[in-house]
Amino acid sequence: MRTLLFMLMAVPGLAAAQLAPDSPRLVSPHGSGGLGVHWVRAETLPGDDAALVATWAMPGLPVGMRLRGGAGKGASGVNAAFGGIDYQRPLMRGAAPRPFDLDWQSGVGLSIGDYTLVTIPVGLTGGVSWTSGTVWMAPYVTAGVAADLRIGDQAPQREFEVSPSLDVGLDLSFDIDRKLVLRAAAALGDRQAVSLGIAVGLGRLKR
Repeated sequence: MRTLLFMLMAVPGLAAAQLAPDSPRLVSPHGSGGLGVHWVRAETLPGDDAALVATWAMPGLPVGMRLRGGAGKGASGVNAAFGGIDYQRPLMRGAAPRPFDLDWQSGVGLSIGDYTLVTIPVGLTGGVSWTSGTVWMAPYVTAGVAADLRIGDQAPQREFEVSPSLDVGLDLSFDIDRKLVLRAAAALGDRQAVSLGIAVGLGRLKR
């Protein structure tokens, strides 16, 4: 929690704006660890713009847990920041000829801007993966709900809301060891966002 608060305090200009901390979730059953940096175009809240998001399964965290943090342009056109904790655990592991993996996923996110936004996402993430020579490709889908609690004088009248969420993503690596992975994802529906990024040391989360 101290790390999360530090990530938020280190970003200047938080007097206005808002960004949803969970769109897209960037959680894959094929591996969501390592250190990732992602460019995100957010449209979850009216007026949202581009943001930079980092994810990190830092050493010392419990198995299946990682941190996320980011900053960008929010609804008022000025900087906003957010941070959070992601958590996932395996539910099913497939094998040839049906190599389908399924994980349970949850977490908590905090966004500071015009008001304070606390988000708790819960869902399932599943997908398949293929390897051909040194090329590895893994599409996935994450489906669930997100509970939003809005706090502050500038918060909308509807303080608490639960909305469905659906992400589609693709991880691609030209390295059989997945030391460098290209990541693309899109959040659909009410929590729209698209992202492009890279991750190092992605691999699989330790189970």
